[in-house]
Amino acid sequence: MRSVKSLLPGKTYNRAILLIVIAIVAMNFYHHNWNREGRVIEWDIKSYYAYLPALFIYQDLSFDFIDEDPEKFGDLIWPITTPTGNKAIITTMGLSVLYSPFFALGHAYASITHWEADGYSIPYRFALNFSVLFYVLFGMIFLKKILLRYFSPWVTTFTLVAVVMGTNLLYYTTYEGAMSHGYNFALIALFLWLTIRYYDHPGSIKKIMLLGFLAGFITLIRPTNIIVLLLFFLWGVDSWQSFMSRIRYYLRRFDLVAIMALFFVLAWLPQLIYWKQVSGMFFYFTYGGGGGFFWDNPQIYNILISYKKGWFVYTPLMFFAFLGIFLLPWRINGLAPSLKGAFFPILLFKLLNIYILSSWWSWWFGGGFGLRAFVDSYAIMAIPFAALLSVLTYQPKWLRYPVFSLFILLILFNNFQIEQYRRGAIHYWWMNKEAYWETFLKRRPTQRYWNLITIPDYEKAREGIYEAIPVNDEDDSEDTTDEKDKTKPDDHSQEDKERILQQIEKDLRNDPDMDAFIREKAKKRGLPVDSIYRLEAMWYYNNEEY
Repeated sequence: MRSVKSLLPGKTYNRAILLIVIAIVAMNFYHHNWNREGRVIEWDIKSYYAYLPALFIYQDLSFDFIDEDPEKFGDLIWPITTPTGNKAIITTMGLSVLYSPFFALGHAYASITHWEADGYSIPYRFALNFSVLFYVLFGMIFLKKILLRYFSPWVTTFTLVAVVMGTNLLYYTTYEGAMSHGYNFALIALFLWLTIRYYDHPGSIKKIMLLGFLAGFITLIRPTNIIVLLLFFLWGVDSWQSFMSRIRYYLRRFDLVAIMALFFVLAWLPQLIYWKQVSGMFFYFTYGGGGGFFWDNPQIYNILISYKKGWFVYTPLMFFAFLGIFLLPWRINGLAPSLKGAFFPILLFKLLNIYILSSWWSWWFGGGFGLRAFVDSYAIMAIPFAALLSVLTYQPKWLRYPVFSLFILLILFNNFQIEQYRRGAIHYWWMNKEAYWETFLKRRPTQRYWNLITIPDYEKAREGIYEAIPVNDEDDSEDTTDEKDKTKPDDHSQEDKERILQQIEKDLRNDPDMDAFIREKAKKRGLPVDSIYRLEAMWYYNNEEY
């Protein structure tokens, strides 16, 4: 035991955080997505971010400025039309608040240089690309504090490395860093730390206000994360008696609940005012255009272990973290006795988290590497993973060494899968068994892979029916057989491939007939127009000579 600890001195966790930050910075400069049109501010980020340029550059939250230059803004901002006829952004403004300091830096730099200060040029993309690193670093610091409270320095170190470098959190801190997940990872880490500290000395008005506001803000970014409140109200509950005692405590101190609720609502106040202005309602469900939750048809198998997008398939370290939950209530060598009070809140949180996410009509959550919606909760899952590590530390060498070696391999495997995903060998919507094993341990997709992959039928999914359709379906009139495979896509570097794909998309957009065809196809399938453009570009790329 002593020899293992001696390998990782007490301050190694700080060095690990520093090395993780250096690795993320290096990965960002490696892909330098900010230099590429249509990257960084892409997909959902277009909506998360739209509040900032609209408010601070164009002074127009009605988004009428889009009509003045539809060629430019038509692909950058995706508003919906409210019942009152006004334009509105489909996502809430929480991420814009977190982006705002970095938006200000990008705007200041663009304003004094030759870059266009329009909210979308390279300085803005650069600042936004790195903004998540600030928050993830913030999250790692508080996660370190949590882990050190219960575990040894070396377990804390290994857990930090595993959670950030061994999961899809790494992808959502680098290649698509401006998505919501890295930010919520940090906020939930802070929320959990404040919860633990609150119960050291219950009744702190200052902490209850901060926890209420923080819970509201976490929910503002992703409403399904409202279940973090379970962690607060149940933390430390380890028996029926302590559960009833907790209920009686908050019945007596209902003032604390009221204060927490007030600050929760305060976090939402700007959003409620905005919704009232654009829709006439304080609460406006912007996703009302289709889909919803199918509570009687949760896709639990699919969301956890399917080849399509299974969490444990594409982020296998989290399978061991999930198993670690069931160690928390036991007094086993290596476990802190106080962890018994973490078992019930973490288990209930994770079970509800799985059920809620698997009940959403788009349980795979659109394009992304792995099941991205779970990334938000990784600070919570770090505790059971660290518990598993602690228990393993006291096991015989014949068991301890192989398991730790497996964890290291899985961290490396995560990085390899990120490379696969970047190069198209893991599809961003759905995979299947045949496609998965066709490209297993291959950095690039094979030609056969493109004939195996399928995508979800979005129109049926909005009705709770989950069927796959081939990428090369009956809507594509061109021949997709290997007869046209004269120049393999694999012959190109990733940079060349991306350049070619962007050029194909540009050509397709400039062809009025093709543009009309693609928009009709997107409407028929219920998919974003940008998604169909990318699919068409990929089809041409894989079936034509370049």
